[in-house]
Amino acid sequence: MKCWPSWTKWHHKIRPKHQDLNTSKIIRTIQKSSICQLHRLSRCPIKSDTSNNMDKNTDEIQVKRNTKFRQAFLYQNLSDLALTTQKWLKTYQQSKVAPTTGKKSKLCFIITCQGTHYPSMGQKLYSYSPLFRQHFDTCAKIVKTQYDVDIKQFLEDLSESPDWMNFPRNFLPYLLAVQYGLFKQWEAWGIVPDYVLGLSFGEYGAAAMAGILTLEEAFKLIMTRVELMTKFIKEEAMCVGMMDRKTMEKLLEEAKQEVGEDIKLEIAALNSPLQTCLVGSMKWASYFAEVCTKNGIKNHLVPHHPYHSSLTEPILPEFLKTTSSVKYEKAKCKFISTVDCKLKGTLDSTYFLDHLKNAANFMGGIETALGEGITHFLEIGPHPIQLQMIRDSLDNNDPTWREKDYMFFTSLRRKLDDKVCLLDTLGRLYAIGHDVDWKEVEKVFPA
Repeated sequence: MKCWPSWTKWHHKIRPKHQDLNTSKIIRTIQKSSICQLHRLSRCPIKSDTSNNMDKNTDEIQVKRNTKFRQAFLYQNLSDLALTTQKWLKTYQQSKVAPTTGKKSKLCFIITCQGTHYPSMGQKLYSYSPLFRQHFDTCAKIVKTQYDVDIKQFLEDLSESPDWMNFPRNFLPYLLAVQYGLFKQWEAWGIVPDYVLGLSFGEYGAAAMAGILTLEEAFKLIMTRVELMTKFIKEEAMCVGMMDRKTMEKLLEEAKQEVGEDIKLEIAALNSPLQTCLVGSMKWASYFAEVCTKNGIKNHLVPHHPYHSSLTEPILPEFLKTTSSVKYEKAKCKFISTVDCKLKGTLDSTYFLDHLKNAANFMGGIETALGEGITHFLEIGPHPIQLQMIRDSLDNNDPTWREKDYMFFTSLRRKLDDKVCLLDTLGRLYAIGHDVDWKEVEKVFPA
């Protein structure tokens, strides 16, 4: 019996240790047991059933006729399934949540920036999914043939601190390959974006996912960019400060007055009302980090090339040769820019020049997304870091947002099995109205 049960709240009351869930599944088929009547909460209108097949707990569930339901459960075995469904039914009976209308909310794919990479990211999904494997291998072939970088070797490297992680020319194409493979996997399952929004490096992936760039052109742009940066622009520093732009600008001005000279630092990223980044010389970035600490502001200082600043101007003429050689197609979904925070139907040869030399305004992009009525966000990458930035922006703009339809979803997490993370998200998406191609799901995770 196919089960497409209630849509209401995601109920995740299973074993506390996700790593033990070797047989975790999204429930779609229920064997004949005391909970087999759950299929009655699906396609057809129902009333309470007191047949002998239902236990006392289930007998008491009263469901209105003509009520639509969508729900999915992540479980380890039938015992877990029985407990989870019974607890959920009690929760539903006591809740005041209205039945689903069947209307999907707008979905935006958030494409992660660099800094989210880790050893053997995506390796488990590569072993599970023929489709992800196919697209990752396509990326690997492009990068190996044209740039002599073997990202397939990085995927298979299980050491704790592999050398490739220290070199942007290695980890950036690997990151894009994982992102693109995830995008194609979600697409095959029926989860497609209405909008895409990337941060910094993530905008190249976003452009490929929107169909503006071909996969080959996306790799051409990121590899040219990283080669020009590492060859001609000195690595300096980035300071991430837990503050808004106005506070950072005020501290910068006070620091300049204190030292009596110009501090060669530039704001490079506006991530959220609680996080702003600047880049520049290690000397002054270190000094500014000390200023932040003295003022009780959390900060993080790292060696970094000065992306999104005027320090990149020496390589712009050479980079223009590459950006001009690319054909920019019409977007298949709406592309939100972090350069001017507008919706783009396509891009041109100057876009990624402006993107490289100007601050990345992810916060402005989020405000555009919220203005478009987007309430569902799925982060495409090996580990989510930008979803919290969206929550911070919502806290700043709408303190009541938690009472509304906003929902956040992840593709992979560093310390969680790829299978569990993907199925958890897939079930939640299905439960709130997104249609899923279950035949494609079973090609990766057999029922």
